[in-house]
Amino acid sequence: MFRKGIALCLALAIVGGAASLWAQEQAVDRMVSERFVVKIAPSAILKTLAVSPDSRQVAYAATSGSKVLVVVDGKEGKAYDGIAEGAPVFSPDSQHVAYVAKSGSKQVVVVDGKEGKFYEGIGTPVFSPDSQRVAYAAKAGSKWSVVVDGKEGKAYDNIGEGTLVFSPDGRHVAYAARSGSKRFVVVDGKEGKAYARFLKGSRIVFDSPDSLHYLAVKDGRNVYLVEEKLK
Repeated sequence: MFRKGIALCLALAIVGGAASLWAQEQAVDRMVSERFVVKIAPSAILKTLAVSPDSRQVAYAATSGSKVLVVVDGKEGKAYDGIAEGAPVFSPDSQHVAYVAKSGSKQVVVVDGKEGKFYEGIGTPVFSPDSQRVAYAAKAGSKWSVVVDGKEGKAYDNIGEGTLVFSPDGRHVAYAARSGSKRFVVVDGKEGKAYARFLKGSRIVFDSPDSLHYLAVKDGRNVYLVEEKLK
């Protein structure tokens, strides 16, 4: 028993030493620099804070009496009844900012201070990789559609949350939609093959400007990897 105890202690010591050596090998020297960006107002809603991709601008929502407004690079925007959950969205080139504002029971997407059409519900705005286009899901009545560059697409029973995506070159827009019991991926307004459902949380991924893939369920519980080539 005594020998077994010694052997166990030696084994643990060896493992511990190896782990310590591995940690030392993984350690990386870091150089830290700090650069002032902007001083946020005391009324800022910190959970809405967003930093531009180039790290040079900050946007956030702030209270103003009973209203809420968005501050971009220190400049205040129009005051609204509220700002939808989530931070303002910067374009990839850091030149544009979009957010969803609330006015009464309606919501509106504001891009660079300009309002779009008011709807009963709006999803998070998405910029194209080249920063030239904006798309979002919008609810009118009981139906949802995707608005791309200010133009509404076909109305559906639902638009898959988090599925809206642009192709790498910004030419194509894809998203998952539901009409009755049918679910399909829509690309540039054209519906694809219908499936029983899509996995919750799964995404549509562009592999190139003209090809994409996603996971879909058919025949009950069978999951398929669907790959599409755009012509």
